[in-house]
Amino acid sequence: MTKMIQTVSGKVDPSVLGQTLIHEHVILDLSHIRQDSDPILSDSEMLNNELSHLAKAGCGGIVEVTNRGMGRDVLSLLSVSKKNNIPIVAATGFYKEEYYPSEVFTMSEEEITDLFLKELTEEIEDTGIKAGIISEIGSSLNEITRAEEKVFRAAIQAQKQTGAPLSTHCELGTMGTAQLKLFAKAGSDLSKISIGHQDLNGNREEYVRLLEAGLYIQFDTIGKNNYRPEQERIEDLLFLLDKGYLNQIMLSTDVTKKSYLRVNGGFGYVYLLDNFIPSLQEKGISEKEIHIMTTDNPRRFLAY
Repeated sequence: MTKMIQTVSGKVDPSVLGQTLIHEHVILDLSHIRQDSDPILSDSEMLNNELSHLAKAGCGGIVEVTNRGMGRDVLSLLSVSKKNNIPIVAATGFYKEEYYPSEVFTMSEEEITDLFLKELTEEIEDTGIKAGIISEIGSSLNEITRAEEKVFRAAIQAQKQTGAPLSTHCELGTMGTAQLKLFAKAGSDLSKISIGHQDLNGNREEYVRLLEAGLYIQFDTIGKNNYRPEQERIEDLLFLLDKGYLNQIMLSTDVTKKSYLRVNGGFGYVYLLDNFIPSLQEKGISEKEIHIMTTDNPRRFLAY
């Protein structure tokens, strides 16, 4: 059976995706947690202007990791995907305990698994749109809580039953090794697992441990230079490329606020393409290596 990528518009051949942002939020509402209107992204003129610039800069795919409880709206995703001619992959999942809807605490692992399976194989909330990834399955800062472990186990079961890709959230880059242990213990196909926010980690020994196991890792908060200096991210990336891990690294910006958008004076989704990649090229990273990280790796990871 041919491996395909499930987008909000339907299944597509992997070749349809161009340069892909592997971990983004396009339609989002975290205002109920943060008591702030900045983390609301909607199908607005502002957002579509932003995505129009992104498409012109060469973006050919977005993985939208907003899941249940985060203001997910897959019909709006379909709308912005069509308006801007960018393939978008929607997610099923729950984020981290602080953001869980109350249902998570009463559902069993099996019930959560069944919910994820339904959204992957049938539809999300009577929309006719299927999820194409299990994401962003999150752990808290320096811990995986009991509720989070239940969600991880459910996500693992849904991944094993479908073969779908699964990507995670590591709060400030922590707990990647603990996540790996959960996946390994369950006998997961590690080639379909990607560990998020590792550019916030900076622990090269842990990078190597994760990559040696066969996982992907994401440098996916690019542009958030108040979290970590960009030069440190670049040096870590150069270290990993020198070690031969080119085929297991994917890139993104993790935009979560209106103030992050370029049209509002922020770094914007396009920062990866018009700032970060040129900086890598100045360090001697080739066009081919950039193509592998931004296009080939996402295509291979997302196709099932």
